[in-house]
Amino acid sequence: MKSLIETKSIVQIAYDLRDPATGEWPSAMDVWRAIYQKADGTWSIQNGEEILNNLHAVAEIDQEKIPAAPVPLVEPFALVLGRKKKPNSHGVGVAAVNQGAQERYRLHAQAETARQHADNAQQHAAALERQVQRLTQANMQLPDELESQREELASQRRTFEA
Repeated sequence: MKSLIETKSIVQIAYDLRDPATGEWPSAMDVWRAIYQKADGTWSIQNGEEILNNLHAVAEIDQEKIPAAPVPLVEPFALVLGRKKKPNSHGVGVAAVNQGAQERYRLHAQAETARQHADNAQQHAAALERQVQRLTQANMQLPDELESQREELASQRRTFEA
């Protein structure tokens, strides 16, 4: 794929195709169609329809893998068209397809997951601390209650013996 179509990059075209109400990005099929299908329905490249069909097939087969990809919009193109050996953006104007950027995204995702786990652990620790404090207070009241019960039992014993 070329990185530019006329005067716009592929990312600019995809951005223009976004749903203005929800901000949702278009699918790879919508982007492919917008770039390579003419207004009369014919294709500007010879195998345009074949690639579109392959994009549909990949979207169905890899429906879990694509959203989990570093750049979900680009992943179907990479699966259908393949990745070049050289680090490049696969012509879609997004540098995140190259190996270095993928590694950065992976490390960023791991760091974010670790942060979430740390936050969850901290919240759990705070909850446990509150529970320990409640139990400590309850345990501190037990000797007083026990003494009160002893006094009541002694009083009842004296009453019974009398």
